[in-house]
Order: sequence, then structure tokens, then C-alpha cells
Amino acid sequence: MKKEKLLMGKTVREIAELMGVSSDDLVKEKQRIRDEIKRQKIKVTKQGNKFVIADGNVEKIVGVLQSRAKEESSKKIEENEDLLQKIEELRVRNKRLEKDNEDLNQINSKKDEEVRRLNLRIEKYADDFKEFNDKQLQLNNQQQQLQARILEQTKQLKDSQEKLLDSAEKSSELQDKVDKIKNASLWQRITRKFD
Repeated sequence: MKKEKLLMGKTVREIAELMGVSSDDLVKEKQRIRDEIKRQKIKVTKQGNKFVIADGNVEKIVGVLQSRAKEESSKKIEENEDLLQKIEELRVRNKRLEKDNEDLNQINSKKDEEVRRLNLRIEKYADDFKEFNDKQLQLNNQQQQLQARILEQTKQLKDSQEKLLDSAEKSSELQDKVDKIKNASLWQRITRKFD
């Protein structure tokens, strides 16, 4: 019965199996076979509950589909080779970029180190400046206190000089009185009129 079936024709499924299609791709391949049958306008006959295609037409369909599959396969191989070449170019470019990135990282690391050193120096200068500023403020305060003391002592000295001048004047007046008393006559001494 199988020999009779082969002589009479094949179903779409049998054609697909004849072409060695895996069960995963069976549905897709059956649709391609149907499309090719329509394209070539091949007559399909019904035998029982199955639609079959004559063996002569099966060979034409298989030949066209295999030829097309070879073209697609060679096209895919070419595309794959192009993709592999692009992948290799990208790999080379990626390595170059990685090297550039490493160089940039080293440069950035050196710059970061330089910035850190400069920041430490700036902090030291800031500390030195603060210390200098504090000392300057301290000196200013001491200078103001010294000026206040000098003013106070100058005032005291002036007051002392005035007192000294007053004392000298009084001493001079007393000396004049003493001299008048010493030079006064007896009568003046008794009456106490020295003028």
C-alpha cells in the first residue's frame, strides 16, 4: 500500500518529511510547500480524505524549494560571515576602547592624586593663614592695650607734672614767705605783717 501511495502522489506533510524537515520546522515548511504549489499552479487531487500532489510535480516542488533553500542558506552564510567580520571589527574596536579607557583611568587617577595633593597644600595654607590671622588679631589687641596703657600713663604723667608744677609753685610761694619772715624786722614778726 505504501508503494502505491508513492506512485500515486504525496501529501504536503510527506513532501516536507521527504525534504528532511525537523518536526520543529514542519508547520513552516508545509506552508512554504503550499505557497509553492499555488505559485506553480500545480493541480492537487483528493484521494479519500487527503489532498495529494503527483510525483512529477513533487519533484518540481522539491527541486525549487531545495534550490531556494540553498540560495537562502548561502545568503545566510554570507550574512553570517559579514556579521562575524563586523563582530571581529567590533571586538578589535572594543579592545582599543578598553585600552583608551584604561589610559583615561590612569590619567584621571593621576589628576585625582594631583588634585588631592593640591587640596592638602591649600588646606595647609589655609591653616597657616588662619594661624597668621589669629596672631595678627592677637598683636592688634596687644597694640590697642599698649596704646591704652600709654595714654593712661601719659595722662598720669601729665597729672603728675601738673601736681609737680603746683607743688613747685606752692614751694616757691612758701620759700618767698620764709624768706620774707627771715628778712622781716622784729616788728613785722610780732604783728605778722610781712608785706
